[in-house]
Amino acid sequence: MRKLFAKLSVAAFVLALAAMPLAASAGTTDLQAASEDGVLVWKSADDAFKWWIDARAYIDMATYFDDGPLYYSEDDFADPDDWADYEDEFADWFERQNSLAGGVMLRRLRFAVKANLWTDWYSEIDLDFAEEGAAVKDAYISYNGLFSGNGRIRVGNFRQPFGLEEVTTSRNLMFLERSQGTDPFVIGRRLGLEVTKWAPKFRWSVSAFGGDVEEYVKYANEQVNFAARVNVTPIMDDESVLMIGGAATLRKPTFVGDDVKFNTRPETNVSDTKFLYAKYKDVDNFNVFGGELAYVNKRFMLQGEYMAAKVRFLDEDPDASIGGGYVFASFFLTDDTHKYDYRDAEFARVVPSSKSGAWEVAARYSTADLNDEENGEMGGKSDAITLGLSYYANANIKVMLNYGIVNNDENATGRGDYQGDYDFNYLSMRFLTAF
Repeated sequence: MRKLFAKLSVAAFVLALAAMPLAASAGTTDLQAASEDGVLVWKSADDAFKWWIDARAYIDMATYFDDGPLYYSEDDFADPDDWADYEDEFADWFERQNSLAGGVMLRRLRFAVKANLWTDWYSEIDLDFAEEGAAVKDAYISYNGLFSGNGRIRVGNFRQPFGLEEVTTSRNLMFLERSQGTDPFVIGRRLGLEVTKWAPKFRWSVSAFGGDVEEYVKYANEQVNFAARVNVTPIMDDESVLMIGGAATLRKPTFVGDDVKFNTRPETNVSDTKFLYAKYKDVDNFNVFGGELAYVNKRFMLQGEYMAAKVRFLDEDPDASIGGGYVFASFFLTDDTHKYDYRDAEFARVVPSSKSGAWEVAARYSTADLNDEENGEMGGKSDAITLGLSYYANANIKVMLNYGIVNNDENATGRGDYQGDYDFNYLSMRFLTAF
């Protein structure tokens, strides 16, 4: 797999080199420091070189509300033998009490170096140091002079083109966490090669990819997977945007013989609990299809996505079908709006129009159904409502407050680790700085 990626990368960049103008000669270039929307940058007078640091820290806190774990005592049973039978039958159940624990955590601590080089080249290295560990996030090289400057080709570890909320950077999310309705089905960051072309009204992106940079297994056979995303923007002016998109993946297990897993958290990360969890063995291939829509009119925003997965097996088992999605609406209480970046087909950072900052309210409904009755893999179903209030102090500081209501079915047990049919509410808050 990695040999194939090497060949694809070499071939692609040979084509890119043939299409680009002659590079500037080496030498010394003076850089001037500036602040652009709160980001410190160093750039040359002709914009051929530009360096900046992307640092982020998210401090999260949450508390959880539920009816408490369900306990029985001997007094609840008229017949002592019934109590003895109950103790024997449910002994393991007492070890699976959910009891979500609230607290405070450092959700993200990111440090990235990004650079535009020789006009058309771009590169970044992004590391995360939260939760007492270090992880590689984005690490890639991109040539942005493709299609006469209206496209790019990039290679490395990055978010593959699938899903609007997924490709949106975490600092620009509407809520603290991405939706449980689409989280089980997105690709996330993978080592791959991508080609993208953009225009104000139309954008497409295709990629071939393998595993995440941290999933490398020596001597294992890594398989090639593919993804594509298409977006059209029939309306885009100073006051409103309408974006419609679709995406698809053609995938096999990352490594030959791997199980395929779909799981998600209930949109809160302080208590890191995954009630929805489905796992399939002997998978030949699987596809995921997604649709996305976003509409902005001045202060108002509406956004939604739906994704459906179909899993095919090596034997005669019937195909598995699961899916989920979300929809949210938001409204600025101040004279602000969400700007659309057609080059990346996502919404950009909010820069308040007033020195006093910007206020926004939002509400989201999400649903995820991992119950597959045909194959007996009952991964659980969950519905959630999230209410949000966000304060953008400036381009660098954001405070978010979310209240969530989660309704899990009896199969939402994390494959037996938790009690099913567990409903709860939570209150969470985030202090975010990004510069």
